Amino acid sequence: MDADRPPPLRVAFLGQQNLPVPPHVPGSSVSRVVHELARELAAKADVTVCSIEHPWVPEGELDGVRYLRVPSGLDRHWERISREAARILRRLDLPYRDPWGTTPYARRYAVAGLRRLAGHDPDVVHLQNLSQLVPVAHRLLPRARIVLHMHCDWLRQLPPRLVRRRLERLDLVLGVSDYITGRVREGFPEHAARCETLHNGVRVETFWRQSTLADGQRAQVEELRQALGVADGPVVLCVGNLAPEKGNDVLLRAFARVRRRLPDATLVLVGRFNRYPALRTPQGRGARRELRLRQRGYRAEIAALIEGSGGVLHVDGVPHEELPPYYALADVFVMPSTGEEPFPLPVIEALASELPVVATRRGGMPEIVRDGVVGSLVEPGDEIELARALEALCADEPARRELGARGRLLVEREYTWAHQAERLLRLYERIVAPAEAPVRAASVAA
Repeated sequence: MDADRPPPLRVAFLGQQNLPVPPHVPGSSVSRVVHELARELAAKADVTVCSIEHPWVPEGELDGVRYLRVPSGLDRHWERISREAARILRRLDLPYRDPWGTTPYARRYAVAGLRRLAGHDPDVVHLQNLSQLVPVAHRLLPRARIVLHMHCDWLRQLPPRLVRRRLERLDLVLGVSDYITGRVREGFPEHAARCETLHNGVRVETFWRQSTLADGQRAQVEELRQALGVADGPVVLCVGNLAPEKGNDVLLRAFARVRRRLPDATLVLVGRFNRYPALRTPQGRGARRELRLRQRGYRAEIAALIEGSGGVLHVDGVPHEELPPYYALADVFVMPSTGEEPFPLPVIEALASELPVVATRRGGMPEIVRDGVVGSLVEPGDEIELARALEALCADEPARRELGARGRLLVEREYTWAHQAERLLRLYERIVAPAEAPVRAASVAA
């Protein structure tokens, strides 16, 4: 090793509290982000990831990353108790906070994981979403710089005074989109300088280009088409959880309109039913009751819409490594969310697959789905506008090819995991440099 070259930065990721890294089930987007960033950084830094126990990846090195495992301990027990309390409060129609937002949540897991990471003396410790872990990291790793990576808008759903105390102990807050970063800056302007955007990314080589499918890939797509019973007409694809915030009901009503003009069109929904935790309940009994009833009846509502619509296929979750043929099968990708999307991974995966994207003007989606460049943006909840956008692309193959090619180029230029990891490394170096400067100066003087 070159004696004049400084040692590589030591980076420690603490994975999310309920899913291991690498991800092993559909929908584990936070784990995927940690996994992809860690293995890209490993070429230039000493990277350690600690997460809960994995079903097939034990402790040890994988893709240049050191993996540590800790049990979830009593966190699951605490979560069950908290969720039961929340259920009772919901039944009584009283305000409550989701367990994910409480101070004790994930504490045992965090203490165990951060103690393991402390053994590697990291320069940076990188946390996910849970701001209540910041004081724990500050106490157990006092020398390390602390990064909180926000994959959602939870900081604005917690009591502001509580969040301010936690932010004072942070060196960097990352938002997965300018939307999330802007929300943090708006809510806590005194900490705006510590907030930066780190977009999600995609491993482009994993996804198949529509324009250059190999013979083997075409065979897999045809096999999937026959297995699903997809007709020869245009195929619209939606990948993601099924929940009220995702706008699946709006999409199904819009697609029924599309079928009146294009009766051979098919909609493929890939995803599982899920309820997204909201750390803060809506204000007012009426709003809480409406949300509760909507969540309870959403599965039945979607089932009825699917049954009443022709040409709709629902696939109940697909492992991430099996998604490329689904994207290659489609002609148009749609993300109809009515809730504020932070920055959904399926959108950039669709663009990497040369699919034009129709999405709503929600959250971080307009940052990548550039209207008229790689797809179309529509107003959330507007089934008529959504149907028109889908119908226009389904009926215009040259436009689909052009938008798809631009989307792939955009992703290759700006949204690969390598790009995001390089930006993250620069941000790490910026926050670590002030602490290292006196040491390096003393070394030079000696």
